[in-house]
Amino acid sequence: MSALIALLERESRKRGLLAAGAPLTPETAFAVIRDMPYRRASSRRPAAIIEEWRGTCSGKHYLLAEVLAGLGLNSQVMMVTHRFTPENTRHFPDELRMMTAAAPIPDVHTYLLADSPGGRWVVDATWPRRAADLGMAVNHHWTPGRDMLLACQPVDAYPVPAGRDPQEFKEALIREFCGGQSELRDWFIEKMGQWLSAATAEPAGRQPAAGQPADAQPAGNEPAAGPPADAAAGQPAIKEQA
Repeated sequence: MSALIALLERESRKRGLLAAGAPLTPETAFAVIRDMPYRRASSRRPAAIIEEWRGTCSGKHYLLAEVLAGLGLNSQVMMVTHRFTPENTRHFPDELRMMTAAAPIPDVHTYLLADSPGGRWVVDATWPRRAADLGMAVNHHWTPGRDMLLACQPVDAYPVPAGRDPQEFKEALIREFCGGQSELRDWFIEKMGQWLSAATAEPAGRQPAAGQPADAQPAGNEPAAGPPADAAAGQPAIKEQA
């Protein structure tokens, strides 16, 4: 067992998210990482995400990719460009909606493509389970081979090239796609994290066991009425970055 998996198991058990003696599986690893509060940690290093028990899309998926690899499941870290707009932030707080009303906020989102016998499939652990009550596109189920909802409306998707640091690659895409709005994007993500982490905090003693979410959903990941306005079903078109 890798030191990272042992650390995630230990912290999950301490929080009552993994039963004593229960092994960490790809499904339970996804559930506990998904349900970490959405907020920036002091570092995107996988160990820091576990120790501080929080992260945004980048930190959560860098951690999940390493844990899945340690459990025998390969995945590809992906970056996708998108924009926060008035249409897909209608359920956000007034302060954030006023920003998107003034001008769309460009961003680069991180997710995974995981291997399965039927081909690669979208894995997105961005929004905690309780964020569904806020209208966010939460993925409640782990069904290998079936794409999860992507937590944004994609423009272009890029695989992180082999051997390249994923965060360095993401920062280069941010500079290219966000340009002069990079600082505004940074402020928007920080404020969004403050809102979501406060609004989705689990009441003490009420955390469900990993892999056993308390809220009922249809058999897939998408709500019965279709994906929320801030989400997309299926895999976005993939481009290669020079």
